[in-house]
Amino acid sequence: MRILPVISRLKSQCQLLQNRVETAQSLTALTDEEILYDLPLAFVYSGKEIAGPSEIINATSQLVPKRFHVMIAAQNTTQSIEPIEDIREQIKSALIGWQPDGDHDNISFVEGDIIDLSKRLIWWKDTFETWGILHG
Repeated sequence: MRILPVISRLKSQCQLLQNRVETAQSLTALTDEEILYDLPLAFVYSGKEIAGPSEIINATSQLVPKRFHVMIAAQNTTQSIEPIEDIREQIKSALIGWQPDGDHDNISFVEGDIIDLSKRLIWWKDTFETWGILHG
C-alpha cells in the first residue's frame, strides 16, 4: 500500500497536527533534544503484508491484508495523556472507513500502544489495516 495518500489524508483531515505529517525516517522515538518545537508530529510507515489465508482473485492477483502505522509525538502533560487522545481521535476519524484507492478496502483500526515516554514527550503508535489486491 502507498503511504503518501495516507499522509495527504491526515494533513487534510487532522487539524491538530497542523500539516506536520511525514514518512518515518526511523522506527524508534527521537530524543527530546531532537524534537525541540512543532508538536505534535505524526510519522507514517508501512507494516506487515500478511500472506495467510487469502483469496486468489485470478492467476496474477491475490487479496492480502496490508498494515501501516501512524507514530505520534505529542507534548506530555502532568495532568493526563488527553492531548494525544484528541490527536488519535482525529487520526482514527480520518482513516477508519476510508478507502485509499480502488485496489484496497476500507481501512480499519488494529491496535495502539505507547512506544516511549519522557517528561516532555509521549510517543504512541497506532496500527491500521486494509485488504488490498497484490498484483503478481
